[in-house]
Amino acid sequence: MKDEDLMLSYKSGRVEAFNELYERYNKQVYGYLKKRLSNNAEVDDAYQKVWRRLHEKRDLYQDQPFGPWFFVLIKHLLIDEYRARARRRDHEFQDELVEKIYAAHAEDEQAIDIEELLAQLPSEAAHLVRQYYLEGVSYSDLEQSTGLSQSTLRQRLSRAIKGLRQKVIG
Repeated sequence: MKDEDLMLSYKSGRVEAFNELYERYNKQVYGYLKKRLSNNAEVDDAYQKVWRRLHEKRDLYQDQPFGPWFFVLIKHLLIDEYRARARRRDHEFQDELVEKIYAAHAEDEQAIDIEELLAQLPSEAAHLVRQYYLEGVSYSDLEQSTGLSQSTLRQRLSRAIKGLRQKVIG
């Protein structure tokens, strides 16, 4: 039976068709992930997500070549993983930056000079970081004062934090 027929059969509810697709593709999928992820734990985690994603997206499958469709699905899963990893790094840096800001206000000898660091950012970005992180201005207050939506503010603050992260960490 062709892969496309198996996928259509699985889409209509035949679990045996999924099992057959799994048998045909499991080694390829694992190898593909192994080449693109840095450690075995990430590979194993993503491997499980691939098969769950196939199950979740089965209704989107049309009668098309299965292999390319499946690997595009995997590619999108990896993109989501990379983005999540970047967000985690940014949040970790954000937490570290906030600690250093508080340390600077406590006049700790090892604290970084926040104003010197902010001066390296574009003025609008520095202003947003200063207001949100140093002055504690809420998103809704920033929205009113800047005329920008909260999602735009989050995006700009995230970019500013990424810029700071590059300057501090390299």
